[in-house]
Amino acid sequence: MRYRFGEHTLDLEASRLLGPEGEIRLRPQAFRMLEVLAESAPKILSQEALLDQVWGVEHLSPASVKQAISEVRQALGDDPSRPRIIETVHRRGYRFIAPIERIDPAPPPSELATQPLPMSKVLAKINEVLPPSPPPVRTGRRLAIALLVPLLAGLAVVTLLGLSRPDRAAGPARATAPPAASPSGRRAVAILAFRNLSAHPQDAWISPALGEILGFELTAPGRLRVIPADNVERMRRELGLGEDEAAPASLARIGRNLGTSLVVTGSYLVSRPAGASDETRDKIRIQLMVQDIRSGETIAWARETGAREELLDLATAAARGLLGSLGSRGEVASQPGAAALAANAESLRLWSEAAARLRVRDAMAAVPLLQRAESIDPDNPFVHDALAASWSRLGFDGKAAAAAGKALALAEGLPREIRLRLEARAHDMRFEPAEAAQSYAELWRLFPDNLEYGLGLAAAQTQSGAAESSLTTLEAMRKLPPPDGADPRIDLAEFDAAWGLGDFARCRDAAQRAVQKAEARSATVLLAMGRVSRGWALSRLGQGDAALADFRAAGAIYRRMGDRGAAAGARAAEALIHQSQGKPAEARQIYEEVLPVLHEIGDRTREAKTLNNFAALVGGAGDKARATELLERSLAIKREIEDLQGTATTLVNLGNLREIQGDARGARPYLEEAIGLSRRLGDSHGTALALRGISRVHVREGHFDAGRAALDEGLGLCRQTGDVEGLAQTELVLASLEQNAGRLDEARDHYEKSLALWMKLKDQETVAEVRAELAKLGGREGREHAGLVLRQRPAKNSSTARRREDCSGRSG
Repeated sequence: MRYRFGEHTLDLEASRLLGPEGEIRLRPQAFRMLEVLAESAPKILSQEALLDQVWGVEHLSPASVKQAISEVRQALGDDPSRPRIIETVHRRGYRFIAPIERIDPAPPPSELATQPLPMSKVLAKINEVLPPSPPPVRTGRRLAIALLVPLLAGLAVVTLLGLSRPDRAAGPARATAPPAASPSGRRAVAILAFRNLSAHPQDAWISPALGEILGFELTAPGRLRVIPADNVERMRRELGLGEDEAAPASLARIGRNLGTSLVVTGSYLVSRPAGASDETRDKIRIQLMVQDIRSGETIAWARETGAREELLDLATAAARGLLGSLGSRGEVASQPGAAALAANAESLRLWSEAAARLRVRDAMAAVPLLQRAESIDPDNPFVHDALAASWSRLGFDGKAAAAAGKALALAEGLPREIRLRLEARAHDMRFEPAEAAQSYAELWRLFPDNLEYGLGLAAAQTQSGAAESSLTTLEAMRKLPPPDGADPRIDLAEFDAAWGLGDFARCRDAAQRAVQKAEARSATVLLAMGRVSRGWALSRLGQGDAALADFRAAGAIYRRMGDRGAAAGARAAEALIHQSQGKPAEARQIYEEVLPVLHEIGDRTREAKTLNNFAALVGGAGDKARATELLERSLAIKREIEDLQGTATTLVNLGNLREIQGDARGARPYLEEAIGLSRRLGDSHGTALALRGISRVHVREGHFDAGRAALDEGLGLCRQTGDVEGLAQTELVLASLEQNAGRLDEARDHYEKSLALWMKLKDQETVAEVRAELAKLGGREGREHAGLVLRQRPAKNSSTARRREDCSGRSG
């Protein structure tokens, strides 16, 4: 459906507003506001009706309506004093007054209407269209622990920012329409390592190179679903497989772990003719087989021999031979060849070696290999994509976004599925979860049997603040045929969505199911991820000792797997529990153990977060100088790696630390920079956090009205994003402010509102503390400032996006 008014076109199907100079970008709420008014024209809609139809949640301020109306008017160039498009009707509401023309879309061809939807009994119909793309924002893939220092008493509060990775005022991302007619029910195939029969170490790179070429070729026709190479590497580490991967007993374990019915195995032999002096004369023989997991039978095979320099062509021919044996030969002739993977053998070698390093979490080794590949093959999208993954793992978000953008720009001519994957990854690297959700939704529509795309969609929805939509997507995924529908990663994704909703009991239950399913599959890394997730849920439910047990068990698994970064992250999570239990010595020992490891392996992101947490510990113990030094180090790293959201968080911490030392003038620049940065990112949670800090500066300076204004804005942002804990904390700060201003009735009212929210969050410790404050308030008149002491808690909820930077390595 489209509407035309004046020089503008409102396209509801594409969620776009077009003007005479092209597309006009609006926040999702503003776009929805325009849509509701246009569809209701010329009816007058009250503020209450608009709140209900645009936001659909209770307790939003009418200011939200005014803000959205103002944004629409500004975008359309409509003067409210002389309106041409939207009129304000005094005391009644708003109406759309411009002449408007409805443009019905052309009916689809009749033959399309008769095409059946694949897997229609498997995937639920999800009919909401994605909103317009919001501005770029730092998402919650980087989990951040904030040092939230005073209410007004000058006592520290340590909080672990919770899942909601993504934090924004932008609207939620939802799944698109149900899958259209497309390839579905494809057989899954896992590509295993290939044996190097020549046993020359210098030829080891050929195995991952063959895997990349085969993956490209087998995926392109759309007849097979290739298990991601990262999943295969994880399986290999979990099962401890060696040279006997293709043995019948091993095949059964592989199939159970990966949920696949087919595997590709094989070998290669590099030989040098007698008298040849260099490798340019080398010959290579490739032999590939497709085996059925259940029977162990070889159902397809191919063999190719030629010059070593012809590896790309030989592997492509072998892959197409396999497809021919499997009945797909006629479909591959028009597909682009795997020559698109690399311009030459050296580029292929460097890229393949780097990809192998990335799969074992060694991004530091991958980067120089990829930079050399880029220098000799600058137009290779796969090299830039791997660089983006490497920079992201090392925490250099700006470099990751730039590399991902180059990869996407160079993807023209590649198969559609691969282009869409690169597009989704580019949006993810640019911290655009709503746009990433659009790409994943299209992938899932085209390939509804691919669990990876459903998981990508659910994650992007959670990160964009649409946790409820994410849960709907996950329920559809559970209806996939086994074993996909029982994949433990679905439960881990439910944990993330439930965290965004502040439902920690559901988080615990989802993590528990993930643990059980991972154990049944011998999926050890997923087991570790499940235990870390369950540990965070247990910590939020007040079960610190049980959380410690989960973190320790996960750390032991990561150490066995050789993942030093994830193991260090699990130890850092232990430290946070010790902090919350009032055991600073134990926490300090862990931080001093973990920080050198993170620095050594180049994990800049986790290093910055751990410095932040360590600062919370020493600051809470009264060592403000040491806390400042640690926070400055954390800030320097975050600025270096262009972690903008993390930068804003640490600026808030530094400002709060200055404020509790009585240095309001020194605190103000940090907090004002944090507010500006968070607003520029569209990060509602970060803005509200910084506003709570600046309100305390206002109060310390005696500017109570300015403090209330900052907190009122923060309350509006928390309500807008559904950040229940942010509401609870802001109500506490307001209560303390009103106490300081001598407005005891108002203070009591805010304490009671905060109490109700903390009870909803099931935070029993804080509930008891707020009740104690209410009891004291009821018995004293005109009492002087008494700040509320909040215990150090290792969790923080924000429903706007996934923000929990727990340093725990849950991603494994």
